[in-house]
Amino acid sequence: MNIIDTRSNINFINPRRCIKNIPLFQIKGVEYELKSKNFTDIIFQSIPSVEFFNESNILENKRIYTMGASTKEFLLKKGINSVCPKIPGSFELNKLILNNEGHAKYLIVKGKDGLSDIYNHLDKNGKNAQELICYKRFKLKNYEIFKADFFKADAVIFSSIFAVKIFFDEIYSKDINAKLFGISNRIIDHISSLGYKAQLIDYFSDNLIKSIKDSI
Repeated sequence: MNIIDTRSNINFINPRRCIKNIPLFQIKGVEYELKSKNFTDIIFQSIPSVEFFNESNILENKRIYTMGASTKEFLLKKGINSVCPKIPGSFELNKLILNNEGHAKYLIVKGKDGLSDIYNHLDKNGKNAQELICYKRFKLKNYEIFKADFFKADAVIFSSIFAVKIFFDEIYSKDINAKLFGISNRIIDHISSLGYKAQLIDYFSDNLIKSIKDSI
């Protein structure tokens, strides 16, 4: 079975056997200025937001949150504990952080053009929050070299809406018969809005490969 994982940050974690990684975009850190370090809570929206955040020295004695298990695992390898929702994504994380008591001051670390759901939710509820952009994503120059792999694929896994957009803009054709999978409801909904079907999977399940095989 040919399974393709389109996640771009696969180099930050251990790749899974039996799955071929074909990143559809690249990630690059950007310069930023953190004017204040007086935060009580720091939220990392992705693995790259951890990788390109240069002020790891301020994480001590802070409440640290992540949107999903992959970022939590990446932080743990650096010796940093964090809290993430059982169901990945901003919707469930918003429930967790609003339970905080006292005068919390939030720093949300993200990429350029990344989601602002968490910031908007905190701001709407009168919380002190600031966003910090520390990386950007950009498309590759050539996608023709990947098309043959996707034509032979049985399954394609998407971990971001950006990857979905690139796939349908640059690669997809009716000759591709692969079943599509997403790691969040937001991704599934976006694929559905384009008129295609996709299935939600638990990317960190020990039975991921079996789940994909059973669904095809």
